[in-house]
Amino acid sequence: MLPTAGCLPESEAVSADQNNITMLNLTYYTEQLPPYNYMDNGTLKGISVDLLEAVTEKMGKKVTREEIKLVPWTEGYKTVLTQNNTVLFTTVRVPEREQSFKWVGPIYTYTNVLFARPDRGITIERPEDLNRYRIGVIVDDIAVQQLLDAGVNESQLVQETNASVIVEKLDNGEIDLWAYPEAAGRYITEQVTGNSYSFRVVYTLPDREGYYVFNKNTSDSTVMSFQQALDAVKQEKDATGISTYERILGKYIPSIGLSQLNYLTEEWAPFNYQKDENVTGISVEILEAVFKNIGVNLSRADVRIVPLEEGFQTAQNNTSTVLFSIARTPEREPLYKWAGPFTKASFVLYAPVSNNITISSPEDLNQYRIGVVQGSIENNLLTSQGVTASQIVNGKTPEDLLRMLEESQIDLWATGDLAGRNQMLQTAADPNAYEIVYTLSENDLYYIFSKDVPDTLVSAFQQTLENVRNQKDAQGVSDYERIIYRNLGAGCAQQTFTDDAVVKLVNITSAAVEKNASETFQRINAGEAPYRDAKDPALYTFVYDENLTIVAHADNVQVVGKNFKGKTDVTGKPFRDEILEGALKNGTGWVDYIYMHPVQMNLYYKTTYYRLTQGSDGKSYIVCSGNYKRCEKQSEGMPVNNSSASPEELVAFVEKAFEYAHIHGKEAALREFNNQTGKFVDGELYIFAYDTNGTTLALPFQPEIIGNNRWNITDANGNLYIQNLIDTAQSGGGFVWYLYADPAENFTVKQKLSYVMKVDDNWIIGAGIYNSSENSSIVTVGTDPQIRERLKSFVGEAIDYANESGKDAAIAEFNNQNGTFIRDGLYIYAFDYNGTTLALPYQPELIGTDLSGLQDPYGVNYTRVEIFLAQQGGDFLFYHYYNPARNMTLEPKMSYVQKVDDTWWLGAGTYIEDLNQTTQTR
Repeated sequence: MLPTAGCLPESEAVSADQNNITMLNLTYYTEQLPPYNYMDNGTLKGISVDLLEAVTEKMGKKVTREEIKLVPWTEGYKTVLTQNNTVLFTTVRVPEREQSFKWVGPIYTYTNVLFARPDRGITIERPEDLNRYRIGVIVDDIAVQQLLDAGVNESQLVQETNASVIVEKLDNGEIDLWAYPEAAGRYITEQVTGNSYSFRVVYTLPDREGYYVFNKNTSDSTVMSFQQALDAVKQEKDATGISTYERILGKYIPSIGLSQLNYLTEEWAPFNYQKDENVTGISVEILEAVFKNIGVNLSRADVRIVPLEEGFQTAQNNTSTVLFSIARTPEREPLYKWAGPFTKASFVLYAPVSNNITISSPEDLNQYRIGVVQGSIENNLLTSQGVTASQIVNGKTPEDLLRMLEESQIDLWATGDLAGRNQMLQTAADPNAYEIVYTLSENDLYYIFSKDVPDTLVSAFQQTLENVRNQKDAQGVSDYERIIYRNLGAGCAQQTFTDDAVVKLVNITSAAVEKNASETFQRINAGEAPYRDAKDPALYTFVYDENLTIVAHADNVQVVGKNFKGKTDVTGKPFRDEILEGALKNGTGWVDYIYMHPVQMNLYYKTTYYRLTQGSDGKSYIVCSGNYKRCEKQSEGMPVNNSSASPEELVAFVEKAFEYAHIHGKEAALREFNNQTGKFVDGELYIFAYDTNGTTLALPFQPEIIGNNRWNITDANGNLYIQNLIDTAQSGGGFVWYLYADPAENFTVKQKLSYVMKVDDNWIIGAGIYNSSENSSIVTVGTDPQIRERLKSFVGEAIDYANESGKDAAIAEFNNQNGTFIRDGLYIYAFDYNGTTLALPYQPELIGTDLSGLQDPYGVNYTRVEIFLAQQGGDFLFYHYYNPARNMTLEPKMSYVQKVDDTWWLGAGTYIEDLNQTTQTR
């Protein structure tokens, strides 16, 4: 029996048999098992290889990697069983092998996991779930026994001798899961698919430990010395508190290596900034998504904000530092390692509107004092456009520069367009007092790494960043899309080709598919011209079959073979289903949605042209191409009333304003609501606001009324409509009819339908439309007291049950499709205040899922609105959702939500178009 680690003093243990070790000629064997031991470009690498060098160097006789023999596993195993003075690694220690060798270790945990394709939405909560799936395994691998021990039927195992074959089967759907060590699996996945994070881990089998094993005739003193040297390598730490062993692991295990780095950023909203006690922003959220995807045990709490210049200096000093968000320039290129881009930023010059500054050319810039953050890219941009150093004024933070601009210490402020606007909203006396007078450039933003960070970590970060951007969840949306939409929404792109070019490309592709479908699909997937424009990659072709499976995609071949039926864009719009429906019904047409731009980053409005085509193979295909939409600016000062908004659009508009008020606070919200060119003036729609005493808080086209009390104001029919608006909002929100002057038509008095909501106990908001149909179904349902009372009573009954029975019992009952709360077409759903699903009886696969980012096609983040409504006591809301009772048809729905306690809330709803439907899902 071997002595336990640490039974001798380190110095005595390492040198006890030093002379014998030096004279002993051991032969080392290993196999191809990344990241433990593997050959890469002719060099043997891996955790076990690097660790063996460190251990034997400490013992006085360093074994070089050239001395290690790389052989098939079976050969190495049999050799070390039978020949003296031999060592094999990395070997899993199990009882069946215990007496066959002598052991030194452990080297590192050997963990078999189960991989799945992210789009499959597979969740494994307990071993019994595994029998529902086909699982790929290596013949005689220890994972086979682990699965059998877990109760998996042998018939469910698909056994292969080559891991690459299993990866291919998993990728094309021939198997559902793959059992393999996680790190090794990532490495092989990259070799096969080009991305080590093509699959996600859905279940972890019990850990095993990897060891160096010695032929059993090796002396105990030799084995003991190896063990003590290994322990010393693990225990001795450098000045940063990290051991040699941990450094070695960090080179090969991204979850470990990335957790050892320092993460710095600057104050530059909305990308990265301090909010309350947390660092937040777009780049921080993306970083957290990378951490989650890789398994790094860090969060935004581990990110530190520093002045940008300090961040650059730190990153240049080989301090294992990551700095973001950084624009890539030729001057910076050789100083760091780069991962990205992850989004774009426009760098602009802001000036006070009152100064009437016009910049016609770069030559005009030297007339002005221009403020910039010290060390920022804006310095380089100004210098490159001929601005002299004497005209550039440096400040430490954006807040400093905005103050200097307000106090006329500078004439212009060079900053990111979004960052500058955000700072104005936070600290400017009047955020609307400034305008963009010149655009310096548009740049991609990156995460940069100090040069001492191993390439393996930077590469893993890059690949995971691409996963965050491209990999779709069960709804068909990526983490990146959700982050960008949550922070920036969707934008408009400068069109670089015409819609006619899109139609022409679809027609060319359709003709080619009719002539030779197979060859055409191969050329599309290879990104060849004309199917992807080399000069303008945003113009490309993609093709669906009649099941909405992608058969060819010129921009993203990784989605080929994946089915997108029922999946949506980031707003929840099932645009592909609309493409299919339109193609089968009309043959050709256009569909609008939100999508990522392949070049410009971020999310943009897109319109796609489709055509139903008969392929040469006799199958029907839908050939598509799209263009990113240009937004037309409306004239300032008055709303444009081109056509009346629908009641559905009216409700969505108010609910989005309600959400905005809760996120940004009353002061910022009222400032935006009163802005005639702000985001809450859209055609005839605009937001009005009153306190509960009738005092006007927001009325963008009648600013002279702000601050006036209108409690006793009547319309032309004598209705006290302000009181009606406030009473309706306080009773749960709803519709009110009255007469009002239309500002879009010289304030002509018309019949107006308004929808109002209570923001909190002190104020309400609303918006209205003119000449709306009085028989609108959403209005009829929304004003029916019986329907409203039915929902409210049902939720109240469920809350009483939860209070009497306890939370766990209530959640179990609400999830029971045969329970007492499935009744008359209604059911109870439940969430916590983070948006995590607790009860959803007809969609059990979503239990435990964070649905806080969901939006309906009108842009209503309905889960978040429900959370706010529930927190303030309870209210009604409208939104759109897909009715599975009618093939996921989008239908308007009304729900009532109410809090149970400070940890969770309940809701119940009914589809407006079918109140008698007996089985409905949220």
